[in-house]
Amino acid sequence: MGACLSLSRSSAHYTAKKANQPVTASSDADRTIDRPAGLVVKREETVIDQANDDTYEHTPKLRCEDMPTHEQGPKERSSPTTKATSPKVAVPSLKAVVGGRGAGGVGQRVTGLVEKDKKKKLVIHHRDEVEDAVVEAATEKHLVTRQQSVADSEMIKSALKNNLACSSLNESEVDALIKAMQFFDYKTGDIVCEEGSKGSHFFIVHSGLFDVLVGGKAVNQLKRGKAFGEIALLHNCPRSATVKTAQAGQLWGVRRQAFKDILKQLSSRNFAENRSFLDSVEIFRDLTNAQKDVICNALMVETFGRGSTIVRKGEAGDCLYIVKEGTLAVTIKKKDVREHGKGDYFGERALLYEEPRSATITATTPAVCVSIGRELLAQVLGNLQNVLFRNVMSIALQSSSAFKQFTEDQRAKVVGAAAIKDFTEGEAVMGGEGQGKTVRFLIVLEGEVGVKKTGETAPLQLSRGQCFGDEYVLKPKTTLQYSAHAKRASKVAVFTSAALEKCLGSDINSTLEYNHKRAVMKKNYIFRYLSEQQLDKLINAFTSVKKTEGDTIFKQGETGTTFYIIKGGEVTVTKDGKDIRTCGKNDYFGERALLFNEARSASVTARSPEVELWLVSKTVFTELVQGPMIEHLEDRIKLQDTNIQFKDLTTMRTVGKGTFGTVKLMKHTSGTRFALKCVKRKTVMQLNQQEYVKLEREIMAENDHPFIVKLVRTFKDKKYLYFLTELVTGGELYDAVRKLNLLDRSQAQFYLASLVLAIEYLHERNIAYRDLKPENVLLDHQGYIKLIDFGCAKKMHDRSYTLVGTPHYMAPEVILGKGYTLTADHWAFGVCLYEFMCGPLPFGNDAEDQLEIFRAILTGKLNIPSYMTDNEAGNLMKRLLCRSPQVRIGGSINGYRDIKEHPFLKDFDWDKLLGREYKPPLIPKGEVYCDDAEQGGGKGADDDEGDDQGGALDKFYEWEKDF
Repeated sequence: MGACLSLSRSSAHYTAKKANQPVTASSDADRTIDRPAGLVVKREETVIDQANDDTYEHTPKLRCEDMPTHEQGPKERSSPTTKATSPKVAVPSLKAVVGGRGAGGVGQRVTGLVEKDKKKKLVIHHRDEVEDAVVEAATEKHLVTRQQSVADSEMIKSALKNNLACSSLNESEVDALIKAMQFFDYKTGDIVCEEGSKGSHFFIVHSGLFDVLVGGKAVNQLKRGKAFGEIALLHNCPRSATVKTAQAGQLWGVRRQAFKDILKQLSSRNFAENRSFLDSVEIFRDLTNAQKDVICNALMVETFGRGSTIVRKGEAGDCLYIVKEGTLAVTIKKKDVREHGKGDYFGERALLYEEPRSATITATTPAVCVSIGRELLAQVLGNLQNVLFRNVMSIALQSSSAFKQFTEDQRAKVVGAAAIKDFTEGEAVMGGEGQGKTVRFLIVLEGEVGVKKTGETAPLQLSRGQCFGDEYVLKPKTTLQYSAHAKRASKVAVFTSAALEKCLGSDINSTLEYNHKRAVMKKNYIFRYLSEQQLDKLINAFTSVKKTEGDTIFKQGETGTTFYIIKGGEVTVTKDGKDIRTCGKNDYFGERALLFNEARSASVTARSPEVELWLVSKTVFTELVQGPMIEHLEDRIKLQDTNIQFKDLTTMRTVGKGTFGTVKLMKHTSGTRFALKCVKRKTVMQLNQQEYVKLEREIMAENDHPFIVKLVRTFKDKKYLYFLTELVTGGELYDAVRKLNLLDRSQAQFYLASLVLAIEYLHERNIAYRDLKPENVLLDHQGYIKLIDFGCAKKMHDRSYTLVGTPHYMAPEVILGKGYTLTADHWAFGVCLYEFMCGPLPFGNDAEDQLEIFRAILTGKLNIPSYMTDNEAGNLMKRLLCRSPQVRIGGSINGYRDIKEHPFLKDFDWDKLLGREYKPPLIPKGEVYCDDAEQGGGKGADDDEGDDQGGALDKFYEWEKDF
């Protein structure tokens, strides 16, 4: 199994010698709209995401500008790197992979690898942003002081217009960038920047002439107003040309870090300010923080000149506005009735009720507003009123003594089964002979309801968000002894006995017992990733047995055949005649007996006067859970032993090498094989990567998913840090896809769905992966995926601004530097799906220069080739490769549900995938390692003696204490 962690930037992939690598790294004339990058919004029209695509029944409200066109004729599958010559990265990845890439024709299935050379895609890591001190010192010596004139500012602004890195900046951001510009003076013959050297400045010519030379030959000459070094604002990559002063002159320049700091500061401040504005809007009161964040990300900034009309009385209303700057006059019948200033808002009824505007609102000073339209709001959040009501119901059920005993999914079903009704004052809500006769539970959404018991006079008053009927939920056959009436006009969510039974079952006690068993089993690593169908069958197969104090449940040494869960009471666990622990309610024991024919390692006896146990036998278990899943569980249970000692590991062979160290195939004395990544401590410290190595360990230790590589434990000695992981032997997904050639629908579904489950797991833990691509996915021996290499991953506590990942797979918002969230990974889903079914990469496939790749991603057309005839797949590609992250599928409040329910995946059985009941498109034959791996023996990683960078350190440091 190809080992899987990366050693570059704390990541040593298991790659072939020539493996592919990523790069780490308005309706009024006076109105302007600052929109999220890549999103084209016109006030007077509805914008649709997939344009004229009639194959998709969902009706999203926005369109991204990158509408696909069809190319004619099939193309060969190719890699963007077969023609490119990306610069090599200092830290190569080390993965065990197939050593070549296929390039077969589209109309056929290739059986072997055609293309021999597998070139590396450059990966941008955090460390790539470290500036070259010598180069920076050479630049700084030309720095002089000069006060910017109005003409200077206008010239700089004009030069920025066509700059890719500045394409999404609004006026305030451009102004801040202009103010950050410094002035540099160069004499004739001076070198401004040199081809091949790293640079962090972007320059604009103020005066003089500057020659551009490539390979020593002049190819261009720059004069006033011309800019160069654009890529330096995005990434610290080598200069593609030398710029030499032909005639003494001056330059305006800005460092990349200053540029990024400006964007981060302004973007963070604007987001925080807009978020605080949303908190003050009454209609958003019952939204969750996550829902408010979704709206905040979708807000558009609109600028109005003095005298501009924002809304007119009587016109259709579809937007909510919040004032950020300036003053607005509210006019009714030609009279100013009030004034709006910073923090005020208007148009909320337009969102809820589609009411026409009740007044005309005009800017009395230059003003800035943020706005959200009804259609955009519906796309990112859903129908606002429905969402608000669902939130109120969800909170009420969570606080209900009855419903808190049910699962979140069951409560969600109950919310979905609610009947929301309007009641007039005095009308019966519960009880009586009318519509309330069958109601057994209610939640007040608006208004007030009085509830009283038969024969009593003082009613219980219920207001918004309060509920009643817990007794009748847990005991549905109990005779109703209460009645409820609306105290005034009210809106109430009512639940009939039939609706509750449909959601919770007819036997509530059985449902609660089922929930109990399920909760306990989900805590156990053996059952955690069974499919829902497998888990359901297993839970229903449990039987119950009662024991009294002193009864033996099983004895040490006898062969185990049964797994137990304690429903009630306590048991004593005894080993070699000594009591070692006591287990009580919800504890479990004997799980290994379901998989292995092993002797019990201890005896268990009943300790309480009465002990009730749930149990299932190995015979029943193996009848219900079969085939690949049993084998997978057997492998998985071997990875749970965190007490493995380093001395018990023997090196079988080296499977990869990189700047940070080596990756070795190790064998434990038990016979289990592992991958051992050996990271040089000295190199980590020399490259200042301590925090990133520490973070990679933290993230990997937190992960426990069948489609993500498992970290068993870590070690350290004076020379190395060690990551011991499961061994993955099936090679890269990249090579599997080349063997299969263009994937058909079912094959693409299998791999895309697997990636979705793995990334969804990370996102649930607020981990952004940030480098998703087929090269970072291995196949296990069964053909199922394993996500590897967490060198670019990050715990997201807020938005991130770092340019990191592989350029061809980067989302636009990552490139632009104004902040991105977890949805950046969804863009990579689209790139992968396109690569699976179309062959090349969607943007910049043949581009050699990083700037050209970035330009293609930000401005290029998405072309769906004519031979890709699956319209639903094409539609999903469009929606994933949407440049506006808040409109991108998966970015709404529905999250992954929207992706999973898209027509391309709607018929895919996600439960069957998790249960390993699908036959993978490609099952590896034998084991795949890199072609230059060395055979070796002995222990440890000390096979590179004489390497000074790998030298021992005389002490350990705080950052590595957890290794």
